[in-house]
Amino acid sequence: MNSTMSGIARQVDGLLTAACPVADLGDDALRSRVVECEQAVAMLNAAQAEAMVQMGNRARVADRAEVIDSGKPMWSRQCRETFVADEIAVLLGWTKVAAGARYDTACRAGDLPVVQRAWRAGRIDARKVALITEQVMVVDSATAGTVVTGAVEFGAGRTAPQLREWRRRRVSAADPDAAEQRHRRAFADRRVMITAGEDGTSQLWALLPSVQARQIGQTLTTAAHAAGADTDEARTMDQRRLDTLVDLLLGRADPPQVNVQVIVAADTLAGHSDQPGWIPGLGPVTATEARELAGQPGGGGGRVSFHRLLTDPATGVLTDVAEKRYRPLAALDRAVRARDVTCRFPGCRRSADSAGTDLDHTVPWPAGPTCAANLAVLCRRHHRLKHTTGWAVTLGPTGVMTWTTPTGRTYQTQPWQYTHPPHDPDG
Repeated sequence: MNSTMSGIARQVDGLLTAACPVADLGDDALRSRVVECEQAVAMLNAAQAEAMVQMGNRARVADRAEVIDSGKPMWSRQCRETFVADEIAVLLGWTKVAAGARYDTACRAGDLPVVQRAWRAGRIDARKVALITEQVMVVDSATAGTVVTGAVEFGAGRTAPQLREWRRRRVSAADPDAAEQRHRRAFADRRVMITAGEDGTSQLWALLPSVQARQIGQTLTTAAHAAGADTDEARTMDQRRLDTLVDLLLGRADPPQVNVQVIVAADTLAGHSDQPGWIPGLGPVTATEARELAGQPGGGGGRVSFHRLLTDPATGVLTDVAEKRYRPLAALDRAVRARDVTCRFPGCRRSADSAGTDLDHTVPWPAGPTCAANLAVLCRRHHRLKHTTGWAVTLGPTGVMTWTTPTGRTYQTQPWQYTHPPHDPDG
């Protein structure tokens, strides 16, 4: 270890030594220590990234100097800059792939001051930096600045998967025409692959349009649930889904009726806007595709029905419906799940329409009504957490859910906004 790294290591060790032992910390201070350590890790990663970029800069300068001295073109020589990632891999004991990915992220972040500042401050970590900087590769320079700034603000208090979803929506909405073109290019690359495995098994892999993948997934899940209705059924859910796939492809079974929800703003459906639509559990779809799916009467024919839900173009809010009963009927159930998209616990990405999710009355029924304003999607794990661990939960009139920990810290989750992603700097 060189002297510079030894110096940094000594500083970190000094901070840890001077800090109060964790056994002596109060409950809230203990949680603050967890947060502070993660911020410190992000700050160190940012410093590491800047050093990597500097390695690349110096290699580039040396390459140029050698070209000038030799009088030969750059392409005829082995460039030092080409092998910076290889040296990083050796220095850190990483693979070339891992080192190359981190070096690329460092270089892209170095060109985006707003990202670099947030990283240095420990507000976002290396994984989020990679997600944010990747988006500049698919949008024009005029749009990139706004998207990146919004992504930093959104990502600072959320998980990487939530940031990835935000990025997908924001990039699609920022340039609908470009999103349509990317969709067409990706569609042209559709294919199926079969790879031989071990012990008489093989892997079946397909790259296909997301809407069709959603239809297939729901078809397999619906059929698997039906197969498991027999109390003597011993197969797991995964086994039943796989067996269903084989039976359907080989013509030994008929597909069940399934329903796919398509959420689309009224002005998009009318052709007055090209903002993307949304399929719960899948993600954004282009305006053209959303109109095609939502406009199919009774649903797309065959065994797949597309259920259209309209949103207000200005607010993206679904209509509230109230029922005088504990268990919501199908229309209210669909509306709440479409509003929330995922479990409403902070950071949870469990799909609202997947098995193992419940509609929970925030204020217990019958004191609390069975209506969208008092219902929220929770996965079974976080449903139990709400009722057994001392967390307090409130649901505001606009759908904002506030979670308060036993130590008094508060976190909020937003209802899904279909017109603009939450905290959009343009909105």
